Amino acid sequence: MLTGILSLGLLILFSELASANMKRLAPVLEAWDQSRQQNPPLAPEKDPIAWIGGWEKLAASVWALALCLPVLAFSVSCYFFLENSEAAGNLLMGTALGGNIVGLSLGFGLLMISGPLSFFRVRTITSPVFLLLATVVLTYTCLNLDVKWMEGCILLMLLVAYGFYFRRFSSEWKYYERAYVRDSLIESSEGFFPIIAVACMAIGFFFIAVISSYPLILQLNEWVEAERFSAFQIGSHFIALFLYLPMLVRSIFTRQEGTTWKAMAISSISHACVLNALFVPALASFLISFTLDASLISIHLPALFIFTSIFVSALLIEKEKGGKLPFFLLVAFLAYNLTSLFAVGDFR
Repeated sequence: MLTGILSLGLLILFSELASANMKRLAPVLEAWDQSRQQNPPLAPEKDPIAWIGGWEKLAASVWALALCLPVLAFSVSCYFFLENSEAAGNLLMGTALGGNIVGLSLGFGLLMISGPLSFFRVRTITSPVFLLLATVVLTYTCLNLDVKWMEGCILLMLLVAYGFYFRRFSSEWKYYERAYVRDSLIESSEGFFPIIAVACMAIGFFFIAVISSYPLILQLNEWVEAERFSAFQIGSHFIALFLYLPMLVRSIFTRQEGTTWKAMAISSISHACVLNALFVPALASFLISFTLDASLISIHLPALFIFTSIFVSALLIEKEKGGKLPFFLLVAFLAYNLTSLFAVGDFR
C-alpha cells in the first residue's frame, strides 16, 4: 500500500513536470517565430498554409496538449503494465471522465470562490461550445458500453478539427502570448536548440512518470481482482481526483494572480476537458478491447453532461461573480460521489 501511494506521488510529480515543460515549449516556439520574422533568413521561405498557421500557432496547440499529460501518462501506464484489458480500459475511461467532472465542478467552483472571473472573449471562441459538442459525441459513442475503433476515429477527427481551429482563429492565444512571450525572447537568439531541449525534457519527464507508476498499477490491479472497487470506480473517483489535485491547488491560489492568470485557468479547464473527452477514449479504442462499466450510463455520463452544461453556460454569459453557483457545484460533486459509491451497489 505504501509503495502504491509513493508511486502515485511520483506519477503526479513527474507528469506535472512534463506538463510544465510542454507549456514552456509554447512560448519558446512563439519567441523563436518572432525572432525569425524580425531577422528573416537570406533564402526566402514558402508561406505556411493559411488554414494551418505558422510556428506561433503550433505553440498554441502544444500548450493545449500539455494540459492532459498527467492523464495520458496514467493511460500509457495502464496499457503497458496492466494485463487485464477490461480493467485497463475502464481505468482509462473512468479517469478521463472523472477528470472532466473534477475540473468542471471542483476546479471551476474553486476558481469562482477565489474571486471574480475574467474571460478570453468567450463569446468569440468555440472552446466552451466545442466542449459541449465533444461531450455529446462521447455520450453517443458510449451508449452501447463499447467504444469501437470507428467511433474512435470520429473522436480523433473532431479533435484534429478543433486543433486546427484553435491554431488559426482562437483569440485565447494572444492573451497567453502577452503573459509569457517576454520571458522567452532571450532564448530565441539561440535558434532551434532551446525548442529541442525543452521538448526533450517534457518527453523525458513523461516517460519517467510512466515508469514510476508501475507499483501503483500493480496495487490497482490487486484492488480490482479483490473486487473491493470496480476499475471504472477507481479511475473516476480516486485516480482522477489525485491527478487533478495540482490543478485544484492552483485554482485556490489564483486570487493572488492577475486577471490574465484566472482567465488562463478557465481556458485550461476547457482545453483539458476537450482532450479528455476526445483523445483518451479514441486512444483506448485503438489499443484496448473492453466493455465499459454499466454505471457509466446511469450515473457518470448524466453527471458529466450536467457539469459541462453549467460550465459552458457560465462561460457564454461571462458570469464574473459566482454567487451560489460554486457552492452548488461543490455539493453536486459530493452528491455525485456518494451516489456512485453507495446508491447503486457499486461499492463492494
